[in-house]
Amino acid sequence: MKFKQYQLNALEKLGEFIGLLKKLKPKLAFHELTDKNYNYESFGDIPFVCIKIPTGGGKTLVASKSVELVMSTWLQHKMDTGIVMWFVPSDAIKTQTLKKLNDKDDWHRQILDEAFENKVRIFSNEDALAISKEDVRENLCIVISSLDAFRKDATIQKKYKVYKENGALMHHFQNLKDDIGLEKDSEHTVINSLANVIRKSNPLIVIDEGHHTQTELSISFLADLKPSFILEFTATPRDGSNVLVDISTAELKAEEMVKIPIVLQSRTQWEQIVADGIRKRKELENHALMSKKEYIRPIALLQAQPKSKTRATVTVEQLKAFLLVQKIPENQIAIKTGEINDLKGINLFDKSCEIRFIITVNALAEGWDCSMAYVLISVANLGARVAVEQIIGRVIRMPYARRKREEALNRSYVFASAANFSEAAERVIKGLKDNGYGQSDFVSEAEEKSYTDPLEAKKAIKANLSIPLMALGKEKLSFEDLLGDKFELAKQNADFKFDIHYDLDGQAVIDISEEDEWMQGKQLSLPFRYLENEHSLEELVMWLDKKLRFPMLEREDKVAFIEKAVQNQIKKYKRTLPELSVNRYLLANRMGIAITQLLETYTKDVFGKLLKTKKISVRPFDAFPPTISLKAPVPKEFNKNLYERIDSLNGEERALVERLDLEALGNIQFWVRNREKIDPFYIQGWKKGKFYPDFIVVTKKGGIAALEWKGEDRISNEDTTYKVEIAKEWEKLGKGKLHFFLVHNGNVEEVLSGIKRL
Repeated sequence: MKFKQYQLNALEKLGEFIGLLKKLKPKLAFHELTDKNYNYESFGDIPFVCIKIPTGGGKTLVASKSVELVMSTWLQHKMDTGIVMWFVPSDAIKTQTLKKLNDKDDWHRQILDEAFENKVRIFSNEDALAISKEDVRENLCIVISSLDAFRKDATIQKKYKVYKENGALMHHFQNLKDDIGLEKDSEHTVINSLANVIRKSNPLIVIDEGHHTQTELSISFLADLKPSFILEFTATPRDGSNVLVDISTAELKAEEMVKIPIVLQSRTQWEQIVADGIRKRKELENHALMSKKEYIRPIALLQAQPKSKTRATVTVEQLKAFLLVQKIPENQIAIKTGEINDLKGINLFDKSCEIRFIITVNALAEGWDCSMAYVLISVANLGARVAVEQIIGRVIRMPYARRKREEALNRSYVFASAANFSEAAERVIKGLKDNGYGQSDFVSEAEEKSYTDPLEAKKAIKANLSIPLMALGKEKLSFEDLLGDKFELAKQNADFKFDIHYDLDGQAVIDISEEDEWMQGKQLSLPFRYLENEHSLEELVMWLDKKLRFPMLEREDKVAFIEKAVQNQIKKYKRTLPELSVNRYLLANRMGIAITQLLETYTKDVFGKLLKTKKISVRPFDAFPPTISLKAPVPKEFNKNLYERIDSLNGEERALVERLDLEALGNIQFWVRNREKIDPFYIQGWKKGKFYPDFIVVTKKGGIAALEWKGEDRISNEDTTYKVEIAKEWEKLGKGKLHFFLVHNGNVEEVLSGIKRL
C-alpha cells in the first residue's frame, strides 16, 4: 500500500531520532531534533517518544511500520525476534486491533509479514500466558493488551494473572544466566510469570490510542517491564509527552483523509433533531448518487440514551420506532449495543447492504470505524455516561480517502439534542479536541454556506509564481533520469570493509563504546534462532535482496551485485558464511551505504556531463496555488507575503522574514515560504532527495532569490555543502535571473544587501 506523505514524514522523523540515539542520550537527541525539553526522565535511558496523529489519520498503520523501523535499527541486535508489547486503552480497541493484526489480508498485518518474513505471532495478553520459549526466540511476538492488565492492583491481577507464578512459563527460566531486573518471590526465586518473560525480552512497547491514558501515573508502571524503546501514538498527547511528530488537521485534509469541518445543528426536542438528521442523510445520498466513480451510501449514527428506572429516556427502541414512523424501511436500520449486534458479519461497504441507520448507546464509542458514517444524531443528554463528544470520531473519516466533487460530501454532520446551541457547541468542540482537532474544525449550520477554512490561506498578492526547476529537455530533472538505463550495479566495485560485531556464539566481539555509532554502550547477545539457522549463500543473498530496497534498480542486477559483494567478503576478508549470516543485519546496513555511494558517484558524474553539454536547463513548471493549507498559522500578518498568512516559523526564521517585509527593502515585490515536500519549488541535484530552499524572494525587476536558513551548527556540514553546490548550479543556469543565498546569523546584513541589488 502507499503511505500518505505525512505518514512518511512521521516515519522519517522517527528514523532521524533513532539515528541521533546512536550518538546521544534520548534527552539530548530529542532536544536536538525538536528544540523541546525531554520529559519522562524517570524512564532513564529508555527512549520514550510520542507521535501525534488526529483520529482518522492512520495511527495504527504508522505504528505497524514503526515496529519494523525500530526493530531494524535501534533493536537490530534482536534479529527480528522477541516481544513487542502493544498496549491499548480498552477491550473494544483490543478486539479491533487483534482482528486487524491477525488478518493476513489486512494492510497492518501485511506490513509486518513483509518486514519479518512471515515470522510474526500475534497474542492477546490471555494467550500470552502460554507463550512458548520457541515462540519468543524464533518469531516476533506481538502481545496486544489493555494497560489495565499490567497494573499491579490485587483485584485486577485476580483476573489477568500477568505477575502470578505460571507453570506453563517455567521453561523460559531454565538455565537462566542473568536474573537482574526479574521479579522474585519471598525466597528470592525468580517468579515464572508472564511479566518476567516480557522483562527478559526487553520489549519494544507501543502505546496505541494513547489519548485515552491521560496521566503519567497511568504509564509509570511500564518502566517495570524493562523496555528497550517506548513509542506512543495518540490524537491528544498528555501533558509532558515527548511529542516527536505533530501531525496537523491541515495535513490530514490535504491528503483527503477526513471530512472536516463538522457542521452542527441543535434543537431542544429530540424528535425534531432526529427528523432533521434523517433529511440531511437523504440529501447526502442524493449528492452521492450523482457520482459514478465511487459508491457511497451515507450512514447516520443515532445515539440513544440508556434505559433508566428513575427518569424518562429516549431509548434504542424508541428511536427505532420513530424511524419506522418516518417510513424508514426496517432493513435499513441496525442496532449495535452491548446486547444486540446487527452489524456482526456485515460489510457496510457492500453495495448490496441496505443499512443506512445504526442505533447505539455507547457501543461505538471506540473500536469501530466506517467512513460511510456521515451523520451523528445524538439525543444523549449532557450528563450521559457516554456523551456525543465520545463518539464524534466515528464520523470524521473520509470514504476512500479522496475528496469528493460535491462539497457536502467533504463534511460531516452532528445533530444534537440540547437545551441551547452553546451547550451543544461546547460538547462538539470537546469531542473534536479529544480526537486531535480544534475549534476551527467546527461550524454551525447557519455559518456553513459562508464557511472559510481557518487553516487555508489565499494569495494576498496577485501574482503567478512559477519558479524555474532543473529540467532535462522539456521534463523535470529526476534522480532516475541521471541514473538512466545504462547503469549496471553488478559491474561496480563491490569491495567494502565490514566489521564483525558477533562471533558464532552470538556474543559481541568488540568493546562497544559510547562513541560507536552502531549501538551505544551495550554488550549484546543474539537470539538463539540466528545461531542455529545458518543461511546458505543463496538464502543470505535473497534475505539481503529483501532488506535492501532500491526500486530504481533492476532486481536481477541488484541480486548479482549482492552475491558479488558477499563472495568478496568471503574471499578477500576471509569471512565465513556463518559469520556473515549471524551479522547479516549489520552487513545489510553497510551494503546499503555502499550501494548508495555507488549510485551517487555515478549520478554525480552524469549530472556534471549533462551540465557541460548544456542538456540540463531551468524552466518553469508548476505554479504556487491560489490557496494553500497551513499546519500552524503565524498570527502576525506580513505586507509582502504572497499569501494572507504564513505557516509556523522558528524565532530566527521569523526575524528574517520581518526584515524582508520592511519598506527599507523597497525592491522586493513579494516573498513566500517554500515548504519541504509541499510547495512546488525544489532543486534537484545528483542525490535522490530534493532540496527545498526555505524562502523565495521576487524583486520588482523580476529577479528570483532562493534563501536557505541554517543554524550555526549546520553551516558547514556535508548536507549544507551539497545543497550550496547544487543551488549554485541552479543559479548559473538562471543567467542572472536566479540567485541563491545561504543565510545564518552571521551574514544576514550581507544577504539583505545582496537582495537590495537584484
